[in-house]
Amino acid sequence: MKYAWYKKGTELLNDLKETVVPEHMMAFWYIGQMGMAVKGAGITLCFDPVLNDLCSPDGTSRRNYEPPFSGEEWTGLDYVICSHNHADHINLKTLLPLQQANPSLQFIVPAPEKEVLTDGGIRPEAVIGAKAGEVIFLKNGVSVHPVAAAHETYVTDENGDQKNLGYVLEADGITMYHAGDTMVTDRLIRDLEPFSRIDLACIPVNGVDTERHGRGIIGNMDCRDAAYFAWRIGADLTVPMHYDMVVGNGEDPLIFARYMQEMYTGKKYRIMQLGEMGLVRARLL
Repeated sequence: MKYAWYKKGTELLNDLKETVVPEHMMAFWYIGQMGMAVKGAGITLCFDPVLNDLCSPDGTSRRNYEPPFSGEEWTGLDYVICSHNHADHINLKTLLPLQQANPSLQFIVPAPEKEVLTDGGIRPEAVIGAKAGEVIFLKNGVSVHPVAAAHETYVTDENGDQKNLGYVLEADGITMYHAGDTMVTDRLIRDLEPFSRIDLACIPVNGVDTERHGRGIIGNMDCRDAAYFAWRIGADLTVPMHYDMVVGNGEDPLIFARYMQEMYTGKKYRIMQLGEMGLVRARLL
């Protein structure tokens, strides 16, 4: 497939900085793979940003498209939330420039991965170790609920802390779920049951197969499972992700769309262009 940015560079940076988000609304921008920038409740954060090249051992790029801008250029960012320690989710070549551009920036990562950041040059006081089931309170009444993720299995460290996480973000009456990398499991569905109203779900759809296993690639839910999962958790709007950035680890999101259309008719989904903005509104009682 071919990929092109709808917005990038200064145009996208201005969009991120200048967009005014009304009360009880949330803006979100797709920046590739599992990267999603979010603005609402007076804060700006980003899940799993990758703003640098990804190279093979021989030096060739593994990216299907260039980053939208560099980390040094993105200012006004309050939090970065990372799901697990793979190069397309935690990458110091992105995180260190973001820290330089945003001196008060805080990073939320799975607790077992804190030292990956601090040993790599991120200020220790700026790193929050997330544990499944333990809520993290941000400013302006925003909260983050870490949820265990099975990528492809549940993996813990010696302390029993999950190494792969998804996150439920609650902000100004809106609930957003960012899955990170995960399969669909009964446990994951149960863990999300307390959040009776998920306004936006961002989930991977690239799947897994024997050929990719042979190249050491750990997989995720596929398009069919992702459609079923979106239905089971009752997501109002679902955005398929993790299908486009890395050469040899992609999927056609139209397959996800077909399953949604054929099996879960009437459920809302959106295939986003790179650099495109979306809006969700709180469903107030």
